[in-house]
Amino acid sequence: MALRRRSKVSSSFNMSSMTDIVFLLLIFFMITSTLVHPNALKLVIPKKSTSKQTVNKYVNVRVTSGGSFYINNRKISRSNVEIRLAQILSGNENAIIKMRTDKNATTGDVAYVLDIAETLGSKVVLDIR
Repeated sequence: MALRRRSKVSSSFNMSSMTDIVFLLLIFFMITSTLVHPNALKLVIPKKSTSKQTVNKYVNVRVTSGGSFYINNRKISRSNVEIRLAQILSGNENAIIKMRTDKNATTGDVAYVLDIAETLGSKVVLDIR
């Protein structure tokens, strides 16, 4: 009597569990990516208006690529920028800072001046060359 085994090895692979895992990962990353908020500066873009503003004084601030600061064409150290701007802007509510930066000036130096202007309550006009 010849007895044969009838067990055959199946060579197929079921992909349904793999697709479930991929979709769960996709949903997870979509939900977590909406929770991330990038750090950015809030820029106010001018809108068209019919009223004109009167500006009493402009303060010229220049940031160079070498990390130097100039206020009204006078070189000033980084530690004295805030003090000097506070002296110039005191008493002038309508004074505007015209900030000119070199093309290769570091973002940190530009953000430093923008932070000072925000704390002093002054508006800034950027001129990037």
